[in-house]
Amino acid sequence: MNTSYTNTCTLRMIYSLLSIIILSVAVLPGSAAQYENKQQYHAYATTTAAALPGFNFGAAGDWGCNSRTTATVNNIVDKNPELVLALGDYAYYGLTANCWFDDIRPIENIMKIAIGNHDIKGSKLTEYMEHFGLTSQYYSFNFQNVHFTVMADYLPKEKGSEQYTFVQNDLAKAAADPNIDWIVVAHHIQRYASTKHYEIPNENKWNNIYHPLFEQYDVDLVLQGDQHNYQRTYPIKYNSESPANPIITDKKTNDYTNPEGQIYLTVGTGGQSLFKLNGNKAPYLIITQDKVYGFLNVDVTAKQGGTTMLVGTFYKNNKNGSGEMTDQFTIAKSAAGDLSSPPPPELPAQEETDMLDEVNDGDVGFGDDDAVVSEDSEDVDATDDGGDDDGGDD
Repeated sequence: MNTSYTNTCTLRMIYSLLSIIILSVAVLPGSAAQYENKQQYHAYATTTAAALPGFNFGAAGDWGCNSRTTATVNNIVDKNPELVLALGDYAYYGLTANCWFDDIRPIENIMKIAIGNHDIKGSKLTEYMEHFGLTSQYYSFNFQNVHFTVMADYLPKEKGSEQYTFVQNDLAKAAADPNIDWIVVAHHIQRYASTKHYEIPNENKWNNIYHPLFEQYDVDLVLQGDQHNYQRTYPIKYNSESPANPIITDKKTNDYTNPEGQIYLTVGTGGQSLFKLNGNKAPYLIITQDKVYGFLNVDVTAKQGGTTMLVGTFYKNNKNGSGEMTDQFTIAKSAAGDLSSPPPPELPAQEETDMLDEVNDGDVGFGDDDAVVSEDSEDVDATDDGGDDDGGDD
């Protein structure tokens, strides 16, 4: 017997089997191959969107390590998403990254993260990056028919920067991809949102740079945290004459078909103490909610007959883990442009208002004393967390 020949055949068989296994894994729905390009991390789906079923993903930021964080995780688990976007700020005030890792263990294998201001201190940044296999704070990935671009608020982002070039090229590629129906941007700092002390944050510089890009490449949703509350805008376009006052393109509050512009959602309700808004509500906002913790769930349908739909629902945390809906919106995309999407389910009567708590607590600085505890939280330990200590998370 020719031993050399036998060994060669055996090796070839093993190689063929491994190749089949690798190719099989690559085409599972929602699976992704990962590539590194300098400091850019990508994960591109390998399947055709039209052949895939719908899926849902969750999003929340400003988590902390406490019983409310655990409630948010349980709420997410109850909705069974395939993907979770964490919008920054995880372990606060001397707590370790491992504290947060322990809290999110049931969902960490389906989680992608953005970096917040509390995440760049000490060794935490390295721990977060290594834990989630990131080589850069800004990166992108595809999941079925949705493209996600994650931006880094604490790295250079001006025109000409590496991040700006990455975002521009990445969005252009996604917009040209026939398998991509939706584009979602995720980052940490609120850009269009209200705060406790002023109605519209002074974020004109960022808006001047990136909002035109989002319009050019048809971004659908911009997800952000930083403000510890929930806010949703109308579909808005960039206003070059007054960047802090975007142009509302559709005055409907819940149901959109082929809208122009982007919907910005602030979801800083992961578990860290909430920020009151004191009645502030920018004119481009539909809802502002500063009383309950929870997360945003987004259901996405695969394209059928030229139409795809996205339904966003905010679920507040309940003690039993199943969240109650307090806000919902629907976006339908139709190639013909004449689709009328069904109305969202009726909201509970007490939740249809903006749910703002008018609190006269003096002109307190936007720091530790500005954080307030949700009235729904009966098991809050006042020593386990608090508001931000950096002058408003700027």
